[in-house]
Amino acid sequence: MKLLTKTSRYYILYTIPVILFSSLFIYFFLLNEIGESNQSLLLTRVKVIENHLAKGNSSVLTVFEANNEVYVQEIDKNKIIPQTVKDTLMYSDIDKEYISNKMIEVNKIINGKNYHIKVWKSNIELDELMEVVFVVFIILLLFLLLITVYINIRISKLIWAPFLNTLTYIKNFNVQTNDFKKLESNDISEFSALNSSINGMTSKMITDYKNQKKFAENASHEFQTPLAIIKGKIDLLLQDNTLKEETMQLLVSIEEATSRLSRINKSLLLLSKIENQQFIKLDIVAVLPLIEKIKHFNEDFILDKNIDFVFENSEELDFKINSELCFILINNLIQNAIRHNIENGKITIAVNDKILKISNTGAQEPLNEVLIFERFEKKSYNTNSIGLGLAIVKQIAEANSIDIHYKYENKEHVFYLHQF
Repeated sequence: MKLLTKTSRYYILYTIPVILFSSLFIYFFLLNEIGESNQSLLLTRVKVIENHLAKGNSSVLTVFEANNEVYVQEIDKNKIIPQTVKDTLMYSDIDKEYISNKMIEVNKIINGKNYHIKVWKSNIELDELMEVVFVVFIILLLFLLLITVYINIRISKLIWAPFLNTLTYIKNFNVQTNDFKKLESNDISEFSALNSSINGMTSKMITDYKNQKKFAENASHEFQTPLAIIKGKIDLLLQDNTLKEETMQLLVSIEEATSRLSRINKSLLLLSKIENQQFIKLDIVAVLPLIEKIKHFNEDFILDKNIDFVFENSEELDFKINSELCFILINNLIQNAIRHNIENGKITIAVNDKILKISNTGAQEPLNEVLIFERFEKKSYNTNSIGLGLAIVKQIAEANSIDIHYKYENKEHVFYLHQF
């Protein structure tokens, strides 16, 4: 959920109850004021009736009675009727139904006579007025809510614009870009402090990346040169027929250790390049033709163990990946399947639902699914293994959105690869 959406949601959730309580308060306040106004009107009519009764003018009373709004009756002088205001239902000859009315009932002594006076007024007008007020008020509240939300969203966008710019900057940041601009300060102190911290962090990241890249390149060159010299000197010594058998075996051991050290150096350099994302170019690589090529590349090793190399189906599968890395990825898995296989063993290649499956016979026990991809983790004691092949495979897979996992199924070691 976006930050602006979340803040707007909380704003609406807190605003709606406030508006509802305010509207209820105003509604009942208006209802009370209009009720008091009607009561004042009825009291005024009572006074008008008193004045006309005092003057003996009955014409006005006749009009009120004709409108069915007044009841005046002379009663016993000793009878006292306390003034009461109440709502009551009265039958309307016009509407042919009972209608709610507000009534004042009181007795008044005028010119020595005691009168029982009732004055009432229909509540229909009041109800209709309150309905109109209610509808208008609801419309105004909704309009006010929409306007308030709109203003809040506009203000929030203006306030959070620098933060969104910073977020975009972070998303697009790449340590390999040389001309990357720094974030600028703005009029919001917190965002300016954030930008300043990010500028310092990105500058250090770029510097560290360049230093690490330079170190890896220099280290590789500096290692490979003396290793090549050592191997060359060993080769010259091995051509000397005057050497003893023990000396020859010792030189062979040194040559193997030197070759192993050279492979470790190249593998670590490759891991460093993958981690630093130096393989930028992406290709669409057809996997099965590549496996066929790698099979021929390792044909001697396959024949040496008399391994049956089988393609179960010919379903097409493509990986979006740097072609060089894809070759290393598949080749390491194939070589791993050959190296740890048994005599007269089997390697099976299958593609189902865009999932590549590479399985091989081998040791009759499962490998550790957690440690198998760790660097220098070796299950066998094969001297040709340096313990980095599957670590490189894992690193390449993660860098190219390829899910890879290991299973031990049907007494075979299986690797599954799927690009998502």
